[in-house]
Amino acid sequence: MSEKVAREKFFRISRRNNISNWQRIVAVASAIVFAFLICALISTVVAPGSFLDFFYYVYQGTFYTPRITLTLFWQTAILFIIAVALTPVFKMRYWNIGAEGQCLMGVLGAVIGLYFIAPNVPPFLAVLIELALAIAFAVTWAVIPAIFKAFLNTNETLFTLMMNYISFGIVNAFVMANANTSSGIIAPLNENTHAGWLPEFSYFNNSYIVNIIIIVVVAAIIWVYLRFSKHGYELSVIGGSQNTARYIGINVKKVIIRTVVLTGVVCGVAGFLIAAGSAHTIGEGSIGGRGFTAILICWISDFNIPLMAFYSFLISFVSVGSNNAAGWLEYPRSVSYISTAIFFIVLIASSFFLNFKVSAASAKKFFADLFRKKPKEVPEVSEGKGESE
Repeated sequence: MSEKVAREKFFRISRRNNISNWQRIVAVASAIVFAFLICALISTVVAPGSFLDFFYYVYQGTFYTPRITLTLFWQTAILFIIAVALTPVFKMRYWNIGAEGQCLMGVLGAVIGLYFIAPNVPPFLAVLIELALAIAFAVTWAVIPAIFKAFLNTNETLFTLMMNYISFGIVNAFVMANANTSSGIIAPLNENTHAGWLPEFSYFNNSYIVNIIIIVVVAAIIWVYLRFSKHGYELSVIGGSQNTARYIGINVKKVIIRTVVLTGVVCGVAGFLIAAGSAHTIGEGSIGGRGFTAILICWISDFNIPLMAFYSFLISFVSVGSNNAAGWLEYPRSVSYISTAIFFIVLIASSFFLNFKVSAASAKKFFADLFRKKPKEVPEVSEGKGESE
């Protein structure tokens, strides 16, 4: 019989056990400090002598005045609510990559209400109609791929990704058909009457506080739903194994569609808040890529909603602050995107090394084993078929 030679891998990856919360906190804090130092070094390379200036301008763009700080928290909140919207389906292992398009369709529904209905009805009724339209549009956009997944087992990742680009086309067509400026864009709607706008706080002269309160309430409801409800348990079982879910009597198709509808509702609320509480207009970039960023937020937080709030704040802080630094230090704003990417890379790396241990074998033993010659195979001789009698 031929001898089978087992070769040892140079790198071995094994899961870590018993990682304490303090170790996780220290690891994440160290990763954040390390990422900030890298961003400051990049700023120094692009604009020599700006190492310390980078930190000052990041602070200036995020906490310099109460209004700037409130804007930062609004940016955090809208990213956070989109990540929360994706959490139920991701826990079910339904890979919805279409939050960008679903939120954008929510904005479109709210803008239709702002444009055609709000000037002709009482303010409170206008807001309710805009919210209903935003949810209806977002749910429709989310549930189409879910139906195909539930009944035809299509690939939801590709389907939802495709739906993003279709939504961009629909919104562009709507803007071209209803542009109210010579530049071909839709200016803020009802700017003089504020018809259909969410109420504002006079001190800050914006509705960000109302938006943030609504988002916190919605996030709390989703957290309770996932943690304590029967429905939350069912989608966790489906995420583990659909066969197990069927065995214990769970209607998998029903749960998939129901959970995707919930995601669509939250995306609709996000779109409504952007249209009625912030921008009051629409364009292809109304969501600003947050639908894709929220996917990373979900993953690095391991679908933990309170942790998503922290990471949403961190990424918004870095994005807004580095963008302000780029403006003052007069280097391309595209460099600020590199800062955000660095934070994601460092955080993902820290998460990996927290959960897994990488060990290296002896280099001498590895290469000796790699180039070791295999023993020659000796043909077997069957009994009774050797030499003739």
